[in-house]
Amino acid sequence: MSLAHQMNAGRPSVLDDEQVVLKIKKMYLEGANEKTISEALDIPYDTWVYWKWKNYKGFSDTLLSYKHERILNKAEANLEQLLEGEDERIRADLSKFALETLNKRHYSKRQEQTGKDGEALPTPILMNYVSSNDITKENKSDDQKDTDSTGGDISE
Repeated sequence: MSLAHQMNAGRPSVLDDEQVVLKIKKMYLEGANEKTISEALDIPYDTWVYWKWKNYKGFSDTLLSYKHERILNKAEANLEQLLEGEDERIRADLSKFALETLNKRHYSKRQEQTGKDGEALPTPILMNYVSSNDITKENKSDDQKDTDSTGGDISE
């Protein structure tokens, strides 16, 4: 039996069925937990856990993206509800937040790194100072003067 045939042996995965994947997503976004979803779709929960642990066919990554989408949907719904609320301070803060994060191009707080009068920042030139002799710092004896330093005498 060829290696390619061995790798394709066994029954097809339900994760290859787009309809099953769409049902998983729908239930996940509606807030169902993983055990409930696996039971509703006749997927043994141990299999579900194994797929997630092995990230089989990107299963764990896909579930995480569904979780993030669900949280984002809730946050957006909360944001809309609070924007319609009575408290002006909350509405003002949320409006500012929404504009600065969702429409960065026009409302973000720009923190540009520029020099005086908007000029480009100077780029320092770093020079490597090389000893004029072949003695490395590690091999210098205490009685040899350190000529590598560019600073002044700090012993005073």
